[in-house]
Amino acid sequence: MIHIKQTNFFKVSSTRIREGQSENINKSNCYTYLIYVATGGGYIVKDGQQLSIVEGKSYIITKECMIMSTSANLLTVYTISWEKDWNDLAFLQSIPLADQQSSKLVPLWDEALRIQKKDISFTEICKLQSVIWSILSFLTDHTEVDGIEETKKIIRNHLSNPYSITKLADKAKMNPASFTRAFKKRVGMSPKEYLIEERIKSAKLLMLQTKGITTKDVSMKVGIQDEFYFSRLFKQKVGVPPSVFMKRSKERIAVVSQIFLQDHLLSLGIQPVAAPSYPTIYPSSNGLPSYLEKQLEGTVLLNAENMFQPEEILNTQPDHIIKTPLHNGEIQSVILSHQQRVRNISLKTQWNEYLREIASLLGQENKVDRIEKEIATLELKVRDEICPFTRKGKWAVIWIRGNEIRLYGWRDHACLDLIYQKLGFEAHPDIPTVGYQIVTVKELVDLNADKLLILWSHEKDVSRVVKIKEWKMIRAVENRQVYYPNSFEWDPWGPIGRKNMLINFASSLQNSKLMS
Repeated sequence: MIHIKQTNFFKVSSTRIREGQSENINKSNCYTYLIYVATGGGYIVKDGQQLSIVEGKSYIITKECMIMSTSANLLTVYTISWEKDWNDLAFLQSIPLADQQSSKLVPLWDEALRIQKKDISFTEICKLQSVIWSILSFLTDHTEVDGIEETKKIIRNHLSNPYSITKLADKAKMNPASFTRAFKKRVGMSPKEYLIEERIKSAKLLMLQTKGITTKDVSMKVGIQDEFYFSRLFKQKVGVPPSVFMKRSKERIAVVSQIFLQDHLLSLGIQPVAAPSYPTIYPSSNGLPSYLEKQLEGTVLLNAENMFQPEEILNTQPDHIIKTPLHNGEIQSVILSHQQRVRNISLKTQWNEYLREIASLLGQENKVDRIEKEIATLELKVRDEICPFTRKGKWAVIWIRGNEIRLYGWRDHACLDLIYQKLGFEAHPDIPTVGYQIVTVKELVDLNADKLLILWSHEKDVSRVVKIKEWKMIRAVENRQVYYPNSFEWDPWGPIGRKNMLINFASSLQNSKLMS
């Protein structure tokens, strides 16, 4: 008698993830997963590290991880999994897997899924394994695109004396014309354009982190012998000449905070030499909201999810350290030994209180009124735009997290102040005044809010909560007045973040009804 379960080594699955959302893989840590990206792009996050994933590539995963989409279109991922102690495929972990176009592989993946759904029989298992081995044969048959990632590393590591296109093509085992086409298809730009982009990034880092460096020195270090050509190129790409860019960090400032105070500094025309980041919250943009990523090229990013390392801060040679109280109350002894450099800022309830205090510390008070006026004008414009949408009904704002639901108050928080005070949402009378309360779905039913706004919540957490029986009894749910915008980057504590949120607010909100 054939033991079917022992014959079926593999499990095939697929998932589609929308932009900003994520999916956990291999929660039990008992399996090895081969992941193939059919459409879109994003990141794999595991052990606090992030790995970029792109269409057409495959990845081997042996631990629990999270896949996050950064694609405007759906991120479509197919997986094959097998028990970790099965050693016949262990070699896949030590070899590069070939890039393959989705048009070639997706029909095979879909065929495997179709067979797997049938009643298990020995014949069907043979068919399934035949399809899976065909997929594996394609992924271990290296194609011309496999050398692109290696050539990217070569370009980054040889900025001062880059390889020629011919040599890069040789490394990728391709002719120059085919290599250039493949590189552009994979990276989105030609090898020459990629070299320029990497030189500009390196130049920014040198300008911010090397005290007293000259434009000529920077130009030579990034491999451009003509200082004047470098200056023209830098201005073309960055918008200002190198001399102006370097003035942004003339007064060297490090930010030691769990708040993005670099937002305020940038709005004042100052780029910090060090600033906080959250790599697991914003894995696709170097630990920053995407609207800050480009503006902070060259800044040393400090991991605010862990305890700050004083030597990492002081290595940037700051003239001043702007510091807020940290959540765990730690006092950094090394920073205290440089107390004359530390500018302590208390926690605020209004976004512009931070702006005014930082501007005062740095002698930039003359810029504050203009920034506040620009934001106020935009707030009024958005308020008028959404007035027909918000004038009826009382609102509640919630954040659905892994193990709790937070019901937020209506003031003393930059985002909630913006929603209720500036944009005209009418707060339900029974929500908290400040802070938040942990509530159950039953308590949301009792609250009886007309409209519900879900912020900052992962799709898997929302999906879990809407399956709770009482969810459908919430008044806002019954009336189809639940809104779930993509709000992961809604952080209006600084002028740039506030402006970014306002620009996208009306369209994001009006197109975000949650149908449950």
